Amino acid sequence: LMDALEILSEASSPKAQQIIAAAREAFLDTGYGDTSMDLVARTAGVSKATLYAHFTNKQALFGAVIAEECNRTAAAMFEPGPDSGDVRKTLTRLGKSFCDMVMEPVKLAGYRVVVAEAARFPELGEAFYRAGPARTIAELAGYLERMTQQGRIDVPHAKLAASQFFGMIKADNYLRRLFGIVDGPGDPSPADAVDAAVEVFLRAYGSQRP
Repeated sequence: LMDALEILSEASSPKAQQIIAAAREAFLDTGYGDTSMDLVARTAGVSKATLYAHFTNKQALFGAVIAEECNRTAAAMFEPGPDSGDVRKTLTRLGKSFCDMVMEPVKLAGYRVVVAEAARFPELGEAFYRAGPARTIAELAGYLERMTQQGRIDVPHAKLAASQFFGMIKADNYLRRLFGIVDGPGDPSPADAVDAAVEVFLRAYGSQRP
C-alpha cells in the first residue's frame, strides 16, 4: 500500500480535492466495501478517466481521504506555540486538541467504517493507522524527546510515553461516544480526562535532571 501521506502530496489539485470530498461522502454513507469507483466518479461529477488519472484504485483514494483529514488536524494540533517550552501547558493544549479531534462526529463515523471493514480489507487499517495514530504518536514523541534533551522532563521511551498519553485521554470517554452512549451524571468530561492525563503523565515523567 502506498504511504497515505505520499498519496496526499500528489492530490493537492482542485480536481483531486473535489474527488476526495466526494469519496469521503461515499465512504461514510455507503462503507468502504460497497463504495465503487463508479459511485465516486458520479458523486464527484467527473469521468472515470479523470478519477483514475488522480487515483489508481480505491485503496489509494481511501488513503488520500484519511490522510487529508489527519494532515489538516495534525498540522493545527502540533503547530508550535509560545508555550512550547512549558511542558504542562503544551501537553494540555495538545491533549485538548487531540480530544476534540478524535471525538468529532465525522471522525467517529470514519473510525467505525475502518473497524467494520478492516477484516475484509486489511489495507484500510494500515492506511488509517499510518496516516492517523502513528503520525500523531510520532509527532508527540518528537516533542517529548526534545524536552527530555533540554532537561525539562525525563522520558526514556518517547514513543511509548506518547501512546500512553493519548490512551489516557481517550479511555472511556471515547468508547462512550463511539458507541453512542449518553454521558451520565458521574461520567468524567473530556476536559477532566485531559487534565488527569497531564497530571499522571508529569508525575511519571516530570522529574527533571540535575
